[in-house]
Amino acid sequence: MDLRFRDVAPTEEERAAVDALLGPPSSAWDGGGRDDIRVARGGHEARERRDLLLPALHAVNDRVGWISEGALDYICRRLTVAPAEAYGVATFYALLSVEPRPRRVVHVCTDLACRAAGSAELCRSLEDSLGPHGRPAGDGDVVWHHSPCLGLCERA
Repeated sequence: MDLRFRDVAPTEEERAAVDALLGPPSSAWDGGGRDDIRVARGGHEARERRDLLLPALHAVNDRVGWISEGALDYICRRLTVAPAEAYGVATFYALLSVEPRPRRVVHVCTDLACRAAGSAELCRSLEDSLGPHGRPAGDGDVVWHHSPCLGLCERA
């Protein structure tokens, strides 16, 4: 993926997922209509919303199943975040995907605490029933992945 704005339009579903979190865009600068292109908003107001990057990525990923280039562009424009920064965040977390995948994704933590609690056995069971991790199973509607810590180590 090129790490600059690609001017790829998001789908209506992707736009709706972001707008549900951030509210409707107020100007062309943040993804709204082009009728008010002369009005620039940003500065402190825009920087104060950068903390919404991860929630916005989750909103699209949870609603659509993955984060397309158009969705990433739209999020970046809405939050005034550089595409390279947003792409870095989107590809860092195992729960997010920047490639199409089945809507149902099972993540199995394979870090130390979960391994001690039996995640290796769970992985073998999933491999027997669904096939290798990372490959869609059956009619392609589910996939499972090894994942690094999912943040619940105390409940491994």
